[in-house]
Amino acid sequence: MNLNDLNFLPEWDENRFKVGQADSSTNFNNDSGKLLAKALYNQWREVFGLVIAFAENLADDGDQSLPASTKALIYENLLIVAPKIMGAISVDHYVLKMENAANIRTNAKQMMQQIGFAVLMGWADELHRQVIENALNQFKQLFKQWVATFQKDHYEDEWGLFV
Repeated sequence: MNLNDLNFLPEWDENRFKVGQADSSTNFNNDSGKLLAKALYNQWREVFGLVIAFAENLADDGDQSLPASTKALIYENLLIVAPKIMGAISVDHYVLKMENAANIRTNAKQMMQQIGFAVLMGWADELHRQVIENALNQFKQLFKQWVATFQKDHYEDEWGLFV
């Protein structure tokens, strides 16, 4: 089986994602921000394929089983990250970018916790978890660089989180 056959996350397409359509005066839309967003998305595609292969190999004995529930939680977290990357590059305001970034971090961490739980329960292999973790660590490094391109602005966070 080819891992690419499991990865249904579309490749980066600047026309599809309308990168750079935001106000060109914001620093995020500089070339390094765009390049980092593309690299981050592409790294997530790698993580995505690995996690799909992991989840598809979980023992599944019905919709109400613990492995099936764990698999559903893994998929839920996995499927949120790419749209949040796209959401962050599609807005101009720092607060909205950071909100998307915080959701990316939360979902990536929860996904790894569920993967770790599957290994702990004996439903999956530790080596496969380590491969995913290595790919996720590469994602984290790109993520830190990408978030550093976000520039604070005067947009007020009505919830008081990203001030």
